[in-house]
Amino acid sequence: MGKRIRVYLAVPIVNYYNRELTQVLGKLLEELDFDISSRWVLEGKDVSTSPKDIFYRDISAVKESDILLAEVSQPSHGVGMEVMQAYVSNKMIIMAAREDSNLSYLLTGIPDAIILRYSDYKDLEEKLKKILKEVER
Repeated sequence: MGKRIRVYLAVPIVNYYNRELTQVLGKLLEELDFDISSRWVLEGKDVSTSPKDIFYRDISAVKESDILLAEVSQPSHGVGMEVMQAYVSNKMIIMAAREDSNLSYLLTGIPDAIILRYSDYKDLEEKLKKILKEVER
């Protein structure tokens, strides 16, 4: 068995945190034996960490990851910054968004990024599983 692939899971925390959705994504990544490099998002808000520490922690974790998986259905400054960091660091980028969400052209225009549109969590799991199983190990 080779090195576990590190996935940075990016989800909105401050304004649109969705615990159920985050848990669905985290569980799927664990079932497929990926290493989640941003495990703190599984718990929600970082009340005991300073904003500066969060910035450096998150940016470093994106740089050290192999893949960025971002839930982008709701606008989030932080997720947008993490997506841009993944882009400038030449990481694989997968963005999941509900079918009814309106995405920024800046996001949808990222070269080589995968945009996964889903109708419900079951649909998300099926489509994401198919994409992640194609990742070279």
